[in-house]
Amino acid sequence: MSRTGGSLHTYAQSGDLAGVKTLIESNKNVVNSKDEDERTPLHWSVSGGHLPIVDFLLSQGATIDAQDDAAWTPLMIASSSGRIDIAERLIRAGADVQAQNDNGQSSLHYAASKKQPEIVDMLLGAGADPNMRDKYEQTPLFRAAALGYTNIARMLIRAKARINIKDFVGNTPLHVAIEGGNGDLAVMLMQTGADVDVENMEKMAPIEMTKDTNLKKFIEKALVE
Repeated sequence: MSRTGGSLHTYAQSGDLAGVKTLIESNKNVVNSKDEDERTPLHWSVSGGHLPIVDFLLSQGATIDAQDDAAWTPLMIASSSGRIDIAERLIRAGADVQAQNDNGQSSLHYAASKKQPEIVDMLLGAGADPNMRDKYEQTPLFRAAALGYTNIARMLIRAKARINIKDFVGNTPLHVAIEGGNGDLAVMLMQTGADVDVENMEKMAPIEMTKDTNLKKFIEKALVE
């Protein structure tokens, strides 16, 4: 790509608003220029956490849902990196909360994976589907369950996330919670309707996903209480 485009990406990433303004005012066609990874200046300003540059780029016609070579949008970057103020600005400006990248993952998948409850709340409020599946047929609840993020799991369930949904190998969120050693989250799932007897494609019930005897006892105790 052109040197001008490359410089604009550098300015956007580093937070040089004056440099960004100078280049765009001299050639507005570069506002949506893409680098070798097909990222636009908006992608890089979001990655760098530079809200004033995000605002300026949007005012100059930056494509809000531009996708890079892996189909990541600026909102996905903000959601993954915990840029709360930028995520809010993008959502208010009309960013697509349902967009999916090459892995089938949405901004909500990333906010759940990276333990970003404020962004999860914003995305759900803007209509993000808590039951959207990625290429492994996993929803955001699987990510929260696997990583032990009980608060985020509760938020997703309140938003009607399906508790007994299965992924491509037949695991449910309860399977992955127990496999990840997340006893408290597993108990919460059971208390909110998770099926403790459902088997995956290997004929394993959730409790069989761990060899940790203490965790098994913890889960079994919760089952009889």
